[in-house]
Amino acid sequence: MIRTARLVKEGVTSHHAKKKKVPTRGAQLRYLEAGLDVLGRKGHAGLKLGTVCEAVGATTGSFYHAFANWGEYTSALIQYWRTEKSGRLISSAREIADPAERLKFLIDIGLHLPHESEAAIRVWAAHDPDVQAIQIEVDEERRRFIADAHFEATNDRELAERNATVSMYLLVGYESGTYRSREALAWAFQTVLDQGLS
Repeated sequence: MIRTARLVKEGVTSHHAKKKKVPTRGAQLRYLEAGLDVLGRKGHAGLKLGTVCEAVGATTGSFYHAFANWGEYTSALIQYWRTEKSGRLISSAREIADPAERLKFLIDIGLHLPHESEAAIRVWAAHDPDVQAIQIEVDEERRRFIADAHFEATNDRELAERNATVSMYLLVGYESGTYRSREALAWAFQTVLDQGLS
């Protein structure tokens, strides 16, 4: 009763006291993109509140306006990566009717993924079972899509499955390795494709 009287005296009703301003999606997206950037530049160990806020050029107060807490943010970050940096690309590839052209498009996607961020996500997945579950789902979704495209192009399911698995080995190895050559990765992807289509 005393608290209510104080709030009324200060011109704040209980309805307004509980009402929280809803963050804009644009504000959230700035933090999510910044998180992927931090992962790419500083690795999983560098993914910290202060570093993300610095990358956005904002205060921690601004962060807590966009996300209720750090756990909500990291959950949103891994889902954002899954949706925007994997799922959306697969959807774009799905629009290509010719399976051989779709496979060439997939090579281009594979060469231009945010590899540094994905490498950090793979490290993160080794320490967080929720992230690991999403990482496994993304890898399998990618592998399945590649296999289906190979199968459409060759009508050979065994070959399609093998080529898709090898393609994923190449991608994961490239992202996890200490030596990276985009030219070598492009050659390897193309070799798998050429062998499958010959």
